[in-house]
Amino acid sequence: MKKIVFLFISALFILSCDPNNSSFDRNNTDWNKFQLKGDVKSFREIKFLAVDNFSIISNGEKVKHLYNKEVLFNLDGNKIEKNDYIPDGTLANRTVYLYKKGVLVEYNNYDSQGMLFGTGRYETNVDHQVTTLNYKTTDGRYNWSESYQYDNSGNITEIKRFKTEKAIDKKELYAFNTEGNIVSSEFHKGNNLISKSDYNYDEEGNFEQLNFSNSIVYSYKYNYDAKGNWIKKIIFENDNPSGILIRDIEYFD
Repeated sequence: MKKIVFLFISALFILSCDPNNSSFDRNNTDWNKFQLKGDVKSFREIKFLAVDNFSIISNGEKVKHLYNKEVLFNLDGNKIEKNDYIPDGTLANRTVYLYKKGVLVEYNNYDSQGMLFGTGRYETNVDHQVTTLNYKTTDGRYNWSESYQYDNSGNITEIKRFKTEKAIDKKELYAFNTEGNIVSSEFHKGNNLISKSDYNYDEEGNFEQLNFSNSIVYSYKYNYDAKGNWIKKIIFENDNPSGILIRDIEYFD
């Protein structure tokens, strides 16, 4: 899938719960941002190339240039850890998320040996929405910041990434429908529009079709578990199967 999809998904992860809300609001959890049903403890996702053999689509080789991932949640529905694995199952890196009164304030990146190599710190507004992310690596080589803007429903509508205090390196724009699903996005590099996308959804609220401005159309076919979460997703590129995602989900008792 194109980079813009992953940027969008990762952008949604930065939202967190309102600590002043005494009642549990699932809409403000990472469960909701991952479109997960039920009290998910963790999920692990493995990527394969798709093999079309006389209309029977099966798993091919594991995708080598993308990490497989594992995401862990707490009982409040917020992610607390993300682990990336290379196809042979070896840990590549780990991200640990830290909260203060239910609000995400920091994350730390560790390499496969457990050595810290980068830290991201968040700033929030009076509504506990993240407004700024500042990231620094331990060696000082990769320092950048991001700013975020929201609509009246709390959806992220703009992300700007800065390499310096004033120079915008990248910009992402998003529009949403009344259900809170993204319907269009734009990705800019500097002053240039790189891609523009439109999104459609199935009855479960999962991506059904994704149209890019370069005439590529992605569509999807899902298999679900008893909770209604997808455990297999076949990706089609212009009606040709290109990839398969397999997801193993563990639930809290």
